Amino acid sequence: MHEYGDCSFCGGEVKEEVAELDYRYKGNLYVFREVPGGVCQQWGEKYLVAGTAKAIEQEIRTRKEWSETVSVPVTTFSNIDVSEAKEQALREQHSK
Repeated sequence: MHEYGDCSFCGGEVKEEVAELDYRYKGNLYVFREVPGGVCQQWGEKYLVAGTAKAIEQEIRTRKEWSETVSVPVTTFSNIDVSEAKEQALREQHSK
């Protein structure tokens, strides 16, 4: 069992778990299920030991066929109407 220490983003406790991992490599997004690693208990940030990260990258470089492919929606933040999102958040706060 690896000792991960505290989350480098929020200082929360990081516990070893098996989780799903979204992994970007050379501009592509890959999803790995059942990955052992550290997970921040407050925000869900994931941490890998070097051996796990190397195994994932080796798998990406050498695997020819993947068991599943998914479609992922994509947008550019500047295309989002931020004022509408703020108004919606305010309405939700006042309705509580």
